[in-house]
Amino acid sequence: MKNALRTRLAAGLAISFVMLAGLQWLLAGIAIERLLKAQLAQRLERDAENLLAALDGEAGAPLKLDDARVGGEYRQPFSGHYFRIVIDGGDDISSRSLWDGTLALPFAGSERIAQSEAAGPQGQSLWLLSAHYEKRGQSVRILVAEDLSALRAGLREWHLLYGLLTLAVVALVLAVQQWVVRRSLAPLDTLRAQMQALERGERERLDVALPDEIAPLVDQFNTLLGMLLRRSQRSRDALGNLAHALKTRLAVLLQVAESPAMAAHPELQQRMTDSTELMRRAIERELRRARLMGGTHPARRSDLRDAAERLAGTLAILHGERSPDIALDIAADITLAMDAEDLMELLGNLMDNACAWCRSRVRLSVERGGDLKLVIEDDGPGCAPEQLESLSARGFRADETKPGHGLGLSIVRDLVDSYGGALEFGPSPVLGGLRVTVHLPSRMALDAPSPEGVRP
Repeated sequence: MKNALRTRLAAGLAISFVMLAGLQWLLAGIAIERLLKAQLAQRLERDAENLLAALDGEAGAPLKLDDARVGGEYRQPFSGHYFRIVIDGGDDISSRSLWDGTLALPFAGSERIAQSEAAGPQGQSLWLLSAHYEKRGQSVRILVAEDLSALRAGLREWHLLYGLLTLAVVALVLAVQQWVVRRSLAPLDTLRAQMQALERGERERLDVALPDEIAPLVDQFNTLLGMLLRRSQRSRDALGNLAHALKTRLAVLLQVAESPAMAAHPELQQRMTDSTELMRRAIERELRRARLMGGTHPARRSDLRDAAERLAGTLAILHGERSPDIALDIAADITLAMDAEDLMELLGNLMDNACAWCRSRVRLSVERGGDLKLVIEDDGPGCAPEQLESLSARGFRADETKPGHGLGLSIVRDLVDSYGGALEFGPSPVLGGLRVTVHLPSRMALDAPSPEGVRP
């Protein structure tokens, strides 16, 4: 997932640790190199002091170097160990290892001991130590040098081994880090699964057994969910009470309008009858709209085939004069994440409309693909192509001679819209009449869960 929290966290930690490990490897290499050069300088300084001790001679005579006290490494040509002794007013002595070469005198500063890197014979890179001494009243300057190739080879080997060890540690730490990140973010995966189960209708609330950083948010969500459900229920109860009260008053008005006393005033009687009928329609329409807007609990699940079978039995009685054959092509294990009343309203309007227009056959089927399709078709006369777009318009009636108010398909459209679906009209290629297709999100359809799979 792009910009996923787990990916960003893991990448940030990995980059930080790799940079830290690289910096540590670099600083450790610099420290090791300084330590080795410090040890080399100490060894060169001891050699310079040994060479100073090997300088001897008669009192008042020039200092001479006692070759017997010079180490063998300074006798082997190009051994990588070299010296040069410059005596003020006396000899300039170089080691046999220099062969015909010499060590260039560095700039004479005020320091008694100075160190620097210098070029040696045969392209060797040398670490040079220059020391100033006083012996028997004579100024002595001793240069001692050693080839750096062995030290650098050792450093390269150390860098390689330490780099491999660092990479192994980095790989191990990154693996542990990934495990820790996954384990730390596992509650978010659990929460996502619970949200999906809530959407499918398998749960009624979210668990709060989560880390302290997430639990307050989930608890607030559960509180909000319960509050919305209570508000919706109170709204429906209040509207039911209002409908009952208004319908009672409307019945009284209708009785008055049909009373013998009003028969003497036919115009007034007709106006009262029309007004009460309009009021009744308005009340029923607004009650349906309020129920749709009030929403339902997301955990509600409805058995699609059971609802269709009950409606088929009822419609067969209501339309007994034409005895419609209602065929149901619905799997027995499909449930919908939809309120039972909404499902009955949806199927009831569509199936009733199909039964009212059919000759003898009505078919309800379900197709599952990219989305969920509820298909209701009949073998009636169908609908003119230019009227298809107007079928779901409120108050539209394709045939004014048939009873009805033109509200059924409008209610279906509102229901389908509230669940994020779409309504499609067209000719039925199978039965020849009208085909109504309800497109619903595929996530609303799921197999019926086992009792132990439903958690409160």
